[in-house]
Amino acid sequence: MKRRVQRRVSQQRSRWLIAGIVVYVAVAASGVGVASLSQQVRALFIDIERSQEQQDELLSEYSRLLLERSTLASYQNVDQLAEDRLSMRFPELVEPIGPEATKR
Repeated sequence: MKRRVQRRVSQQRSRWLIAGIVVYVAVAASGVGVASLSQQVRALFIDIERSQEQQDELLSEYSRLLLERSTLASYQNVDQLAEDRLSMRFPELVEPIGPEATKR
């Protein structure tokens, strides 16, 4: 009878020992998983920051290009380029041409 009790106690202790080891391994694996995910989150956050900085730079360049385009397309600039590069002059006498001009 004593041996049966000792055997049961021994079996219960070994079950608790195995259960404790399983829980310990599970907690350790969970900790490793959390650390891995934390590292991945940090890497993604760094990527987001880089992308936002690049977006800001591109937006700034786009704004400068829009301003430059509007400056180059202004009437004064086009008129000056036409005179300087193409030797174009505004005529001194403007005569209407067309059917409406002959009615007058």
